Amino acid sequence: MARTFQDENFLIWEAFASPGPFGYPDAANVVFNCLSNKTIRPRYVELKAAEPEAQRQLEAISNLDLLHLFQSARPLE
Repeated sequence: MARTFQDENFLIWEAFASPGPFGYPDAANVVFNCLSNKTIRPRYVELKAAEPEAQRQLEAISNLDLLHLFQSARPLE
């Protein structure tokens, strides 16, 4: 399930948990896609949790913590 939020530049983003590289369950990624400007590359941050736990964490964190997580994300390559 994706969660949407607005960044400091008033862009709307969606965040969702995704399995880690090659589908390995040991480290999931939180992926951020910009919904208001599709030309912006997606971003991601790695969590030290399996994908289901990463999704639970994503749903439970506050909006401010989600924004801090987003600010630490790197462009998806």
